[in-house]
Amino acid sequence: MQPGHHVLITAASSAVGLAAIQIANQIGAIPLAVTRRPAKADTLLAAGAAAVIVTDHDDVVEATHRHTNGAGADIILDSVMGPGLAELAGAAKRFSGTLVTVGWLDPRPAPFPASPITMIRYMSFEHTLDPTAVQRIAAFLTAGIRTGALHPTIDTVFTLDDIVAAHHHLEQGHHIGKIVATI
Repeated sequence: MQPGHHVLITAASSAVGLAAIQIANQIGAIPLAVTRRPAKADTLLAAGAAAVIVTDHDDVVEATHRHTNGAGADIILDSVMGPGLAELAGAAKRFSGTLVTVGWLDPRPAPFPASPITMIRYMSFEHTLDPTAVQRIAAFLTAGIRTGALHPTIDTVFTLDDIVAAHHHLEQGHHIGKIVATI
């Protein structure tokens, strides 16, 4: 990711999505947040998204091209996968876009994109096996925390006694950021 890159972030109201918005802003990239719920748009803009694409109302590919003056996203960070993956790839910058999948929130099959893009499937913590990478990551995150560019977003805190309520809150999908249970 480079300054000025357009970064399309699916599941943007999740903890990973919010962190991606913060990291994009820290680098000087332009985060475009994708969410299903219109009620989350203002919160995502307040969290630093340059624009919000609401999939209940917007076509992701068309909206991405509109927000990038027709170029498409340089990077797509996708936590959803599922059947929409091939279409999502159409939002990438042609021939130089990168699609990074980091989760699989939609368990249905994900068709392989036909678009000419680079795909990276992030599977686990393999980057922690490289001491140099660990140092670079730690320095980047420490600088972001120190400057206030990076901060965790906590939606609601529940006690362990209220774990059933925490699960109901999670299942409703209205949260933004992490749901925390204290012991």
